[in-house]
Amino acid sequence: MRLRHCLLPLAILSLGLGHRLCAADAPPAKPGYKVVVDVEFNEAGVSEGARVVESDDPTSDTILHRIAMTLAAKIEQKPHLKDGKPVRFTVRVPFDFPVEDDEGPKANGAPKPRQKGGLRPVYPENLAAAGVVGGAIVEINIGADGLVKKTTVLRASHPEFAQSAETAVKTWEFTPAMKDGVPIASRWRTAIAYSVDGKEVDWKWRVAPRPNLGGSVVGRPKALPAPAAPAPAAPPAQPAPAPAK
Repeated sequence: MRLRHCLLPLAILSLGLGHRLCAADAPPAKPGYKVVVDVEFNEAGVSEGARVVESDDPTSDTILHRIAMTLAAKIEQKPHLKDGKPVRFTVRVPFDFPVEDDEGPKANGAPKPRQKGGLRPVYPENLAAAGVVGGAIVEINIGADGLVKKTTVLRASHPEFAQSAETAVKTWEFTPAMKDGVPIASRWRTAIAYSVDGKEVDWKWRVAPRPNLGGSVVGRPKALPAPAAPAPAAPPAQPAPAPAK
C-alpha cells in the first residue's frame, strides 16, 4: 500500500539533504544521485524496517545507501485506517543527493578508460597530525594514448588536499577509452577523500559528479607526538665518610 498524500519535506540540515514522500507536484530534482527506500510501518505508524529499491550510488561501500537508510528510520507517520481499522503500510521515499557539476546518468554512457598505473595521493602531514579529514574533486582529460593531458580541481575542502590529489592524478596512466575499436580521448571526474583514524568523510568528497570515473579514500593513522626525552639519570650516591677515630 502506497501513501497517496504528500508530507512536508524534512530538511536534514547537517547533511544538506531533504526527503519527500511523494513525487506529485514536486520540483525537478537537481543533478546528482538518488536512492529510493521503501519504509515499512506497523499499525501504530511506527517504522519497522526499510529496504533500498532503487539506487545509482556509485561508491564501493554504498555510503549514500547508509545515509538514506539512517534518514528513513527517522520518518514518522500517523496510523493508516482501512475499514476503520489500523493497517500496516509502506511509504516509498526518494532521497536526492545533489552534486555540483553533475551531468546526469547519460554522461556515464560513454566508453570508460581504465586506470593501469600512477601514484597514490599522499596525506598532507600537517592535516593528518591535526586529525583533519576532507577531500578533492578532480576533472581529468585523458588522451587517446592513455596519458593525462590536463587536470582541474573542481573543488576541495582544503588547499593541501587539492594539491595532493592533483599531484597524484597527473601521474596516472590509463588504458584509453575505445570507440568502434579505436582509442579516443575522454573527460572524467574522480573523488579523492582523506580519512585519518577511520573518521567518516562527508559524502560530497566521496562522490564525483558525472561523468564519474570513481573515487578512492586515502587513509592513515593520526601521527603520534614525538616521545618525550628521558629524564637525566640521577648522579650516583656518594658513600658516607668514615667516622673519625
